[in-house]
Amino acid sequence: MKESESGWTGRLAGWLLERGQNRFGLLSLGWLLLFALILACLPFEHMAGERTGQTVTLFSWLPEELLRWAPFYFLVRIWLIVSALLWVGWVAVPWSGWSTVFAFTLIWSLRMENVTNGAHIFNATNTLLFVHALWFHFYGDELREARSERRLWNGFHYPRWVFWLSIFYLGWFHSLAGFTKIATSGWDWGNGTSLQLWINLFGETRSPLAWPILYSRTVAAWMQSGALVIECASVLCIFGRWPRYLLGLGLLGFYTGVLGTFTMFGFHFNWFLVFWFLLPVDRWFGLEFTSDGTVTAEGIGRDRAEGR
Repeated sequence: MKESESGWTGRLAGWLLERGQNRFGLLSLGWLLLFALILACLPFEHMAGERTGQTVTLFSWLPEELLRWAPFYFLVRIWLIVSALLWVGWVAVPWSGWSTVFAFTLIWSLRMENVTNGAHIFNATNTLLFVHALWFHFYGDELREARSERRLWNGFHYPRWVFWLSIFYLGWFHSLAGFTKIATSGWDWGNGTSLQLWINLFGETRSPLAWPILYSRTVAAWMQSGALVIECASVLCIFGRWPRYLLGLGLLGFYTGVLGTFTMFGFHFNWFLVFWFLLPVDRWFGLEFTSDGTVTAEGIGRDRAEGR
């Protein structure tokens, strides 16, 4: 029994440690750092009214005076910009990466601590930055050597576990959102009425995407329930290429509907991350994983046959 367990875990570890070309991972990191710079430049919003005292973010424990102090937000904004630019410039890697992750987490926490209604528009970016900081932490020496030898772009130092963990997190993130809706509002969450009310209160009622929802409660219920099913099922994207593509298309449709009716909610970043990681963008860039860090016909055939 122990030998079979060891063999299974060994195969899994070997699979996760297989490597592909760096370019997809480097482009992924580039997008995440661009989103970090955008967040750093967004205007600061203060909360109206008294704080609830509930734990909202990882930094809810900070003194209220500090959480509300605009100059502190400004300092963290500069910290995030400098850290992200240092990471881009390969200065103090991997510590500039961890500095970026910490500053990103802190600035988004400060923002969420100071609004009355917050949306999870940067949570996915935050976690994926953490995953890519892990990549640079464990493979930093190899990446630095490849960069010095001018083979960083086409080198094979992008491990499968970074790609797989990114996909898993996006699936789990959306499934958790779906199950949370059920846990807090029950199975009747998708009755259509709440969606109609939200569009009337916060949405763009003149949008063509909003018209059928506002006109028919049945249509609203089908769309709302369909979105809930897709969210809950999203974690299944880890079970092969086609589940990932189908669920990715479903989530893209969901986000397209949200962006077409709630134009100010800012889910553009989540839309792009779903497109980038859950659709076959990796294939468009020729990302294939092999155990010896080189792409071979045999390795490509194996991955395609197994749906990876």
